Amino acid sequence: MLGTIKWRIKEATAVLLGRKKTQRELPKTHFPEITLNNLPQEYRFQNKELENFISSLNIEFIFSEFNEKRVNAGGAELSQENRLDPSLSTLKVYFPNAKYTVYSDFDLHIKDVDCKKIDIPVLQNHKENPRHFYHLADYYKFKGMLESEADIAIAIDSDMFVFSEEIYRLIYLTEKFGFCVPNSSAQSMNFEIATSLDTIPIKDSSNGFGTTVNITPMTFCTENENGRAYYEACCDMMEQQPSRASIAMWKAAWKTGLYPYLLPKEFCVCRGSEGLGNEVILHVGHPSVAKYYNVKI
Repeated sequence: MLGTIKWRIKEATAVLLGRKKTQRELPKTHFPEITLNNLPQEYRFQNKELENFISSLNIEFIFSEFNEKRVNAGGAELSQENRLDPSLSTLKVYFPNAKYTVYSDFDLHIKDVDCKKIDIPVLQNHKENPRHFYHLADYYKFKGMLESEADIAIAIDSDMFVFSEEIYRLIYLTEKFGFCVPNSSAQSMNFEIATSLDTIPIKDSSNGFGTTVNITPMTFCTENENGRAYYEACCDMMEQQPSRASIAMWKAAWKTGLYPYLLPKEFCVCRGSEGLGNEVILHVGHPSVAKYYNVKI
């Protein structure tokens, strides 16, 4: 926490002295307004080979929602009634036949979604931690993929907006590499620790110079042994010392020597990456992203 405060003071001072701009200048462009009410009902395949490939696989999307009151860490005001939107509605355009599952600690009834209520969640010994519900949500993303009986399991946050038909490339990449996570806008784990909430020091021989990752979407080809070993280690790390998921993921990588394929930022466009081009999934839980792409949620 002290490191985070020092970094923010340093950044603010640089802005005040004119050595750094408060925000990069974004490309000027215009996107038509998008809402959940004007989405196409279903994607029409133009490519028969792609259609056959997607149809040949059992695909499951996994959500993890803990705490009855919906709180978005990115700052967006999201619907309390449509708990899995905008992710669920936009995914269904492209994957109407996929299985959808949500892990939760309360009764959550959503049409066509299998709710797995966890009456006694793991990590009960850490209830006093203010980030307790975040830890549970991240833990059951890993756990949900491991428990999936589908060919491809994808854990995704509920504040994502599928923006492009190139979402299908996520399935190809997963089948090819076995398990994938998005590249992060951060740099090394040291940068993550200095600038993010809920972190703990990295004490292994990397000295914090490993690569940090994002957590949504994460993918898993369930027959891939390396992916299973990696996500099992992620669960173990969260059980031993709950923390920001990226910390547990690095610790799992260091323990196993396994590392997921890093997806490009186009699969998780967060604040600071607006306007990069070829966007596939927008992280509209970050209000600046929703505003730039004219997404109304």
